[in-house]
Amino acid sequence: MYQKKLLWLLCATIVTCQPVFAQNAANIKLDGKPLTAVAVASAKPKGFTLDDAIAKALAQSPRLKAFNSGVAAAKGEQRQAGAWQNPEISYTNENFGGGAAYKAISPQQNSFGVTQLIEVGGKISARENIAGKGVEIASLDEQAAKLDIIREVTTAYADAVAAEENVRLASEQKDLAEDVLKSVSIRVAAAAAPLIQKSRAEVERSTATIALDTAMREREITQKNLATLLGEERVMFTLDSRAFYVVTKPDIAGIEEKLKVNPNLVKLGALTEQSKARLDLEKANAIPDPRFTVGMIDIPSARDRAFMVGVSLPIPVFNANRGNIEKARNEVSRTEFENHNAVLTINADLTRAQQQMENAYLRAETLKHEVLPSAEKAFTLARHGYELGRFPYLEVLDAQRSLFTVKQQQITALKEYHAARAMLERLSAIHAARIDIKGESK
Repeated sequence: MYQKKLLWLLCATIVTCQPVFAQNAANIKLDGKPLTAVAVASAKPKGFTLDDAIAKALAQSPRLKAFNSGVAAAKGEQRQAGAWQNPEISYTNENFGGGAAYKAISPQQNSFGVTQLIEVGGKISARENIAGKGVEIASLDEQAAKLDIIREVTTAYADAVAAEENVRLASEQKDLAEDVLKSVSIRVAAAAAPLIQKSRAEVERSTATIALDTAMREREITQKNLATLLGEERVMFTLDSRAFYVVTKPDIAGIEEKLKVNPNLVKLGALTEQSKARLDLEKANAIPDPRFTVGMIDIPSARDRAFMVGVSLPIPVFNANRGNIEKARNEVSRTEFENHNAVLTINADLTRAQQQMENAYLRAETLKHEVLPSAEKAFTLARHGYELGRFPYLEVLDAQRSLFTVKQQQITALKEYHAARAMLERLSAIHAARIDIKGESK
């Protein structure tokens, strides 16, 4: 009873104590260098860094190549939009094969002519506006895809590093479980502890072995995901994990102003302008286009020639294009409503990413500076007390489990922090300078 009271008093003292911070991370703001550039200033990068991964993905991703082809296709459509209708050439041979009486009245004649349709009402300019906005939209889609690649690579890189750290943690847990098993075996052999404690220690070692195997499989999955984004079959390099443990307090000042350069938001305006240009085109299509003909008539029997001119104009009696005009007008309204909804969605995503990043930051800092030191100290004291015969084995077991649970929670919090930060950087287009506003990746 006295030992249990002493243990509870010791644990209470450990929990209430405040650790001394070993070092303070630099406060890196969102409007400064992005997460991909975070590194310890006094050390050189080791292994394959996040910057390396992003550069490789931007250069090799098949998805980006597809978007690049989409931009080229839109430019081809733009060149075609300003083209005139081709002229028509015609030849007519009249009054041949008839009898002498008919030829006396209507002699044979040959007609040669060229007919050109002239588009009026602004049809060509409307098509050019539509195609021009199409090029802009395709370019914005490519920029958005590049930002998506950066976010996905950042998240996948953090997942892969977290999986690697979980493997390291599981390996440490297994080594510790084997070490504890040795200590328990010594006490059992000396008749200082019951045999059941050895059985429990063996169970803990087996559990740690299973956890290590699971962590290794998860590492393989995350590395495969990262390799896919990089356009590779598998990850053949060592990831640099130092930036994974660097977290900074979220600074969201002016973040909403940065949304203006988000390609997804810029695209909304281009979509609206394009829908209005389509409405202009349908209105222009309601105006009939005249067809002008010029040519020459040849009369062989008279050995003479004459010129001819003509014009034809459709009469919009049965088709005044009213249905297409109505459709285009409603498409404009639909686009405007969809754009408004997209703005609300992006703002909601931004708020959610801010909250997730702040929550993950607070959890990571609390675990690192408060919970983890206490858990490590509690395990050290519990194990030392057990070796001296002062604490029961269950106290060591609980302290061991608590320690590794805290470490796993820390890794999870860090992974969530980097994922939330990557999303925040994506929405605010922090990496816009990296991909260049014209769509050229740097």
